[in-house]
Amino acid sequence: MNTTTSISLSTYLNNVQLTIIRSLLTPIYVIGTINNIANVLVFSQNTLRSHICSWYFIGASIGHLFYLNLGCLTRVLWGWTKYDLSFYSLPYCRARIYFVLDGLTVSRYLFCLISIDRWMTTSKHVRIRQLSSRKVALRLLIGGISFLLLINTIMSVGYTIDKDLGCGPSKEPVFALFNTIYNIILSLGPLSILFLFSLLTLFNIRRPGRQQIVPVTMTTINTEVGRTKGRYRKTDVQFVKLALVQVAGYMLFNTLHAYNTIYAVITVNHIKSADRRAIDAFLGGLGLNLHYTYTGVNTIHICSNLNELSAFLDHIFLVYNGIDYISKSICVILASVSSTFCTYSFCSDDINCH
Repeated sequence: MNTTTSISLSTYLNNVQLTIIRSLLTPIYVIGTINNIANVLVFSQNTLRSHICSWYFIGASIGHLFYLNLGCLTRVLWGWTKYDLSFYSLPYCRARIYFVLDGLTVSRYLFCLISIDRWMTTSKHVRIRQLSSRKVALRLLIGGISFLLLINTIMSVGYTIDKDLGCGPSKEPVFALFNTIYNIILSLGPLSILFLFSLLTLFNIRRPGRQQIVPVTMTTINTEVGRTKGRYRKTDVQFVKLALVQVAGYMLFNTLHAYNTIYAVITVNHIKSADRRAIDAFLGGLGLNLHYTYTGVNTIHICSNLNELSAFLDHIFLVYNGIDYISKSICVILASVSSTFCTYSFCSDDINCH
């Protein structure tokens, strides 16, 4: 009776997981890909790309695109086809996990830099505010990302294929210890940094009597400096709000995934019943689904004012018109050769395509 109940519970949870993958992750993948591409385009605008945080947001969105297309997409394909190449090809298994880890770690690293940068720009100390510079940001980007790529290379080489579990980390003692430390840092490190520096940023913003230091010179120069500082202060406040929203979303959607990772590390040597294994697998999948949801809809970034939004939409509309014109021209040329070459998606109603 107990065996029957265990099989029934496992089957039921697997069916629920499959339904979630098909109904949730499929649209999340599509929306997330479009969203992150839009983020890259928005923060690449002339009015925003000069800001340091724009570099971080662009890099994080690119990392999310890697994570979605090599992590979420393979999960969606498995949900619809029940086929996963990583069960059969070791090179594919290692290459996939390498790029998945790259997207995951780089995006988390950049979100930590965003949170730290917002703390520095809101600090009352001049030396701390001066650390928020392009020179420092470039060093952090090159050095930090290079280090992560190196670590992820070591991690991916240690993955093997198990006939029952598929692509996963090797159970060799040395690599298992390294993998445990890696997962703990990857799970708790970003959460701790984001939480700490978000609190410090809020403390800086709410600090009573905080004033910016303005040089005492001629009246005209003072006026110009004041205007310039006002503009930068407005942009900084907008990025602070955006960073805090990111942190709130990160904690909401990633806490379960972090808990599952730590729980798996702690109970790796525990003997579990069939029901317990089924529940753990379901919670692990649910946490992963929420994590993919975060990377897909982590905040649909909107331009800071109506002029920027209008300019961005005009740019997108111009690109669309150009693509539409080229596709119609190609369709006309192909139609003159053979009507069967044209497809409905490229032709307008006034073109005779079949």
